[in-house]
Amino acid sequence: MSQGVSTPKKNKQGLTTFKKLLLNFKALPKSGIYFVKERLGRVKPVKSKLVLVISFPRSGTHALGSLVSQENIGFRYHGEFFAFNHWSSVIERLNRYYPFFSFRFYLNFKTQRQKWRTYRFESSTLSATRTIRAIKKIHGIHIIKVFPTHLSDPVLESIITEHKPHIIFLRRNHLDRFVSHKKANKTGKWHTASTEGVEIDIDETELNKFIDEYEKFYSRYIHFAKSHGCAVLDVDYETLQDTKIIDEIQHFSAWEGFTDFNKLARIPTTAKQDSSRTVQDKYLANSGKKISDFNFKKIEAN
Repeated sequence: MSQGVSTPKKNKQGLTTFKKLLLNFKALPKSGIYFVKERLGRVKPVKSKLVLVISFPRSGTHALGSLVSQENIGFRYHGEFFAFNHWSSVIERLNRYYPFFSFRFYLNFKTQRQKWRTYRFESSTLSATRTIRAIKKIHGIHIIKVFPTHLSDPVLESIITEHKPHIIFLRRNHLDRFVSHKKANKTGKWHTASTEGVEIDIDETELNKFIDEYEKFYSRYIHFAKSHGCAVLDVDYETLQDTKIIDEIQHFSAWEGFTDFNKLARIPTTAKQDSSRTVQDKYLANSGKKISDFNFKKIEAN
């Protein structure tokens, strides 16, 4: 009985894989034409901008992403592109500039959903640096979020050094983020699902390690980005409902001369999964600490 159920599913997956491969072959002539034009210096420049949202799991990147996602006016939000966790609208178009890109992306995208693994992009046959170069050949404001386990330091540093992207750092209170992360891991519900009733234990050593690792990552990259001439916007999660902060994020992401800000979302379209801090309050009462002790403090880098 179970074999009869799984066979149609496998056949459907196989058909999808074949179609993906076929699309890549169909893109080869355009890829060849583009390559020749590029070598001859006949490629017309496109208006393209790269924005990296460098942040951490459970920091509110879905909410921030909803403020800078509007394809029809050029805001292309690619999400967790380098974690094979988001199917972007430009993936098939990248085949023109990076042959067989979407087929390889699709295979890794499917595998990532079966078993999550960090740094998967770098262990695939795809190059992150070559991918960014290809993305920048497509018109639009390209916004990609990067977490510490998406790309290794050498690769991320090389992208920042070469392209000098605009960078948004998004911070959130360490304790709130830790609790949210633990609940998501326990339930497997990462988005749009209430986890208020989920009970977790807070291990002091684990929490301190969690804080230390992310603070070091944040500190390293905010200094690195500014030392390489990147424009930087540092945002606290708790301010994402503030209209002034929303304006700042959208103007920072847009290219010079952009005017259609009224077509972007004015409030985040994703909400908190928990409206209470029961777990945090219990921990704070037992530890004698305050929630403010866990604020992810902004670094003023020169």
